[in-house]
Amino acid sequence: MIEHDASREPEGLIFDLDTFAVHDGPGIRMAVYLKGCPLACIWCHSPESQSPGPELAFARDRCTGCGTCVRVCPNGVHRLGDDGSHVIERDRCTVCGRCAEECLMGALSIKGYLISAAAIVAQAERLRPFFDGSGGGITLTGGEVTMQPEFATAVLAGCRALNIHTAVETCGACSWSQLEGVLKQTDLALYDLQLMDEEMHRRWTGGSNRAILRNLARLAGRNVQVRVPLIPGITDTDENLRCTFDFMVRAGLSSVALLPYNASAGAKYQWLDLPYTITGEPQSQARLNNLLAMAREAGLEAVID
Repeated sequence: MIEHDASREPEGLIFDLDTFAVHDGPGIRMAVYLKGCPLACIWCHSPESQSPGPELAFARDRCTGCGTCVRVCPNGVHRLGDDGSHVIERDRCTVCGRCAEECLMGALSIKGYLISAAAIVAQAERLRPFFDGSGGGITLTGGEVTMQPEFATAVLAGCRALNIHTAVETCGACSWSQLEGVLKQTDLALYDLQLMDEEMHRRWTGGSNRAILRNLARLAGRNVQVRVPLIPGITDTDENLRCTFDFMVRAGLSSVALLPYNASAGAKYQWLDLPYTITGEPQSQARLNNLLAMAREAGLEAVID
């Protein structure tokens, strides 16, 4: 978790900011992507979000082998082979950013930079005409917002003071006090729910789902949408989804969004020299229709997002 000096404006570590997001809540939204997550889902669509610190990313298809990074790096992180290969010794990297600054082709970049809560609020205020016209607002996503609670709360409170709709996306893998503190400034909670089986959840996400389910059950009566990523053969099984829908009904939760599998995340794993092991195919429209019907038959308000 990022440490903050109470004497200054709260800052947060983010890795991206999208000023025209349409899948992170209603209307046109500004999505702010925070760094750091307590889980390590093997299908994570933003693997650069998992580490709580900045990281060096390398898009190999943009590299021309010019050797500038080799010359400017003070720690010998980069090495060019005679066969044209570009090797990155990540254990040597201090994420100083020198190589990214000098890379003319944009093959190298640093994922993660500090920004003040006030700067985020000011950017959101400039976008108010788009929010007002579309029913949109700001969404803090990640990563996991509860890992940077002071920053997240400051951004949300600042936007609310300007009558800007606020939303957060959370995996719920935190204490209730952390989650509740952030949600006090939030108009809509988008709650990621992966797997109902504890053993499978640990296997595929690297963490327990006990706090996730406890926290979710306490959100009944609030404006919350459960979001289920449909990962082939893992989360999109009939058994897992029936258990998910049954849990929601028993907990008094009514809204669920099913998120079809998107294989495009694989390229991001290459940027970080990480393996991407999901091999399934996106769900067919017929399969999505069946899952939607299953959710609605359980009594839920369900959409495909």
